[in-house]
Amino acid sequence: MLLERDNELTTLNHCLDQAKTGRGSVVLVSGEAGVGKTSLLRAFADQHSEAKICWGMCDALYTPQTLGPIYDISIALCEKTRALAENGANSTALFPALLSELSEPVPRVLVIEDIHWADFATLDFVKYIARRIPVLNTVLIASFRDDEVDHTHPVQAVFGDLQSRQITRIKISPLSRSAVETLNTSAVYDTNHLMKVTGGNPFFLSELLAFPSEDMRSVPISIKETVNARLNRLTEAEREFVEFVSIIPGAIDMEIIARCMPDAEMLAMACVGRNILKFDADGALRFRHELARLATLSRLSSGKLRRLHAALLAQLTKGSAIRFASQIVHHAEGAGDAKAVLKYAPSAAEQAATAGSHREAAAHLATALKFVDDAEPEQAALLYEKWAYEAGLSLRIDEDVIEARRHAITLWRALGRTEKVGDNLRWLSRLLWYQGEAVQANRYADEAVRILENESPSREKALAFSLRSQIHMLNGRMDDAILWGKKALKAAGKIDGPDIQAHALNNIGTAKIFRGDRGGLGDLEKSLSLAKAHDLHEDAARVYTNLAEYAVEFREFDLAERVLSEGIAFDTKHDLDSWTFYLVGRLAQLRLEEGRFDEAIAIAKSVLSRQDQTLLMRLPAQIVLAKAQLRIGDDNAQSSLDEALERALQTDEIQYIAPLRIACIEQAWLNNRHDIAATHIHAMAPDLAQTVSEWVYGEFLFWSAKCGHNVALPQEKKLPPPYATYFEGDATKAAQLFMSLGSNYLAAALLSEEKSEESLKSGYALSRQIQAAPLMAKIRAAALAAGFDAKHFKTQRGPYHAARSHPLGLTKKEQEILAMIVDGADNQEIADQMSRSKRTIEHHVSSIFSKLNASNRIDVLLRVQNEPWILGRQAS
Repeated sequence: MLLERDNELTTLNHCLDQAKTGRGSVVLVSGEAGVGKTSLLRAFADQHSEAKICWGMCDALYTPQTLGPIYDISIALCEKTRALAENGANSTALFPALLSELSEPVPRVLVIEDIHWADFATLDFVKYIARRIPVLNTVLIASFRDDEVDHTHPVQAVFGDLQSRQITRIKISPLSRSAVETLNTSAVYDTNHLMKVTGGNPFFLSELLAFPSEDMRSVPISIKETVNARLNRLTEAEREFVEFVSIIPGAIDMEIIARCMPDAEMLAMACVGRNILKFDADGALRFRHELARLATLSRLSSGKLRRLHAALLAQLTKGSAIRFASQIVHHAEGAGDAKAVLKYAPSAAEQAATAGSHREAAAHLATALKFVDDAEPEQAALLYEKWAYEAGLSLRIDEDVIEARRHAITLWRALGRTEKVGDNLRWLSRLLWYQGEAVQANRYADEAVRILENESPSREKALAFSLRSQIHMLNGRMDDAILWGKKALKAAGKIDGPDIQAHALNNIGTAKIFRGDRGGLGDLEKSLSLAKAHDLHEDAARVYTNLAEYAVEFREFDLAERVLSEGIAFDTKHDLDSWTFYLVGRLAQLRLEEGRFDEAIAIAKSVLSRQDQTLLMRLPAQIVLAKAQLRIGDDNAQSSLDEALERALQTDEIQYIAPLRIACIEQAWLNNRHDIAATHIHAMAPDLAQTVSEWVYGEFLFWSAKCGHNVALPQEKKLPPPYATYFEGDATKAAQLFMSLGSNYLAAALLSEEKSEESLKSGYALSRQIQAAPLMAKIRAAALAAGFDAKHFKTQRGPYHAARSHPLGLTKKEQEILAMIVDGADNQEIADQMSRSKRTIEHHVSSIFSKLNASNRIDVLLRVQNEPWILGRQAS
């Protein structure tokens, strides 16, 4: 009997009704253990036999089974996904296949129970589908125990990443006294006492009522006591059976159990008859509730637990076909069998990592490391380095990860494995670089190169050389970056390593274009082609990132628009969130350089509102925000500049430090504080010419000169035409060159020091057009000091808002239509709402797709979710 759940069923029914019209959603069902989450979902399923409902279960293994619930769903969904699941397909193959099937206009319900126990690949699936679900005919329901999901739980990160408007939350409360009274048909128990003992928990209540005590004084006061009381009523054989299967989280494989207990089938049926066990909707045998299994498990002594795990382990490891090594590791650890753990944990970790569950891979390897004293030195070294890799990807880069690399290095040195020592030194360098320890990172990179330099060509040697190339490139040593990039390609020899080639060519191409050699574009195109052809998504994202930075910095704005559009679409499609937001930060920089400061600030704030980004992924947006606020005269400009410079200095990378120190020099000029400028000029002047592009160096010289500091230009350094023209003494022509590039702010700044009234009027008009209030004030002061007519340099009254185009070129009508698309409307519904023909709307939608570099509505949806500024919204 299901009581007091009508409102919850109504909510679920509404979500399914919406999904039938193409407006899918995510439903999160939460509540304490035993409160009736599964009962509610089963009742909902019983009401909708017409809908395809697929169930996936998360089980309480020591380390979760990779993609376990997603395989369950795939097997039930269709033949194509069933075949993929049965062959153990990874997420790269499985997720698109599931999405393709769910894109059909047929209502589907996916249920994932107990998602608080899910592995990371399963959580990735939830995130993958949930981002696309508003335009699917699908409801995704996930249940979880809210008392086990605090703010640090990985599930919260997934929920927090979703748009609030696509989530429906159902919180299931315990039963009221009235409901308890309705269920209490016993003549033994007093309702008030039942309510006090159970708190209205339906499972606890049902357990008590199933076997009422004759003596009120002996009423169990916990679920554990209740289950114990029921187990004590079983025969000894039945009790032994239940205790044996309690070591198995989730579904019970009777074929395996039957090998251990001759009467297993008969005992299982007896326990089902006594309501201890049950058959679920898929015919699998389970405990009636996980609480009952845990209560049973807690009865067992440590010695008996080990014996039962060992017995089951012996059966699971018979034969060669082992599909889920995670189950074996669970029982091997329970049995304390070091040999089995060391044999199967690395296999389980590999399965997990292949599916994208790097946290679970790290957990399996951590289990193996508990028994590392029983491992041979080579196996121990592999365990340390593999755990360091997986933990660094999925957990955090901390001292434990770094120490594991050091352990591996020590073991490999003892074994005389030079290539492995060098490879782990390379990894140490990368880890320390991510931590902002630039000096240490360089030292370990140098040591890796020193150790491997005289070795035969190998993958390890090539990767070490390519890392050396990358570090040189990031620090502006472009000639060295090219040299080591070429060495990396040579060191790879005939090794089939598209990742090495993609990485090295990226370094080489980036170094070339930043020193003014456009031949580097060909290297970058080849790197991108290799990365895409071999699904090296992060390598492809890195090409887009470096190329976008070049195009913006060198003021090739048309190229920047194309690369940013393609790159953001690529990163979004592949859920590369950190890379996406880094590129969006570069889009903000492009708008800054174009003088579109309001748009730059809106985009930058959208990136910075995301709390899950690393320092390096946030910095481009922080730099843009500080500079844009400075140029419009925002009160927060100083604090933004201070914070951004502090963060940039942590990286010790000139690519981040130089723009901010140059902004501080610009600020000093705007505020007539030339003394402050000197601090930043002297901090950069000695080596800046050798470590930044000609455009960055030109801007440094320009603002320094305006503050009265004439820094000598090195003979080997050439300046771009606008800056070269300025230093040749023709500011007006230099301003015209900047205007032809679309850099109106710098053009206005150049005109601000001209002596003619016409030049000052032009500079004032330009700065007014782009709302550069401090620059307007500077030009006005110069004009009035020169005695020019003040009426041509009027201060603006109240806020001034220039007419703005959309950052991506969407018309007002297209913005309205885009909002309707995001809300789930199809073309006909949009046409009806706007009183336009369907064909007219189709033209508008096609234009929107083109401007967002989107192939379909799902692509559009993902762009807007990642970049809410497109609709004028902040991230939710």
